[in-house]
Amino acid sequence: MRVLITGGAGFIGSHLADHLVAAGHEVAVLDDLSTGRRENLEALLECGQAELHIGSVTDGALVARLAAGVDAICHLGAAVGVRLVVEDPVRTLETNVLGTERVMRAAALYRRPVLFASTSEV
Repeated sequence: MRVLITGGAGFIGSHLADHLVAAGHEVAVLDDLSTGRRENLEALLECGQAELHIGSVTDGALVARLAAGVDAICHLGAAVGVRLVVEDPVRTLETNVLGTERVMRAAALYRRPVLFASTSEV
């Protein structure tokens, strides 16, 4: 199975990528690297076991293009951190609400299942 992980360069997303690859799945990651790190995926990227697409979940065309090429989506991409929420609440809402809407629309368009997970911070 080929899986898209939004927010896949973050702590949880990169561990999910490791687990999926270890289970024999292919992984595509979408992350804007605002809080995630390329280094979290470095081992998978170097071995060609994952691909990283740098961009935002709010980019509907990008999300749709990536969704078309996978079997399932794990949506973890979000604006995180209390400081960011306080300093830029509009951006936080745009990323979290609009980003989720874009992922769900793309999933519906291509009939892809979505695993949506959130931390208690949201």
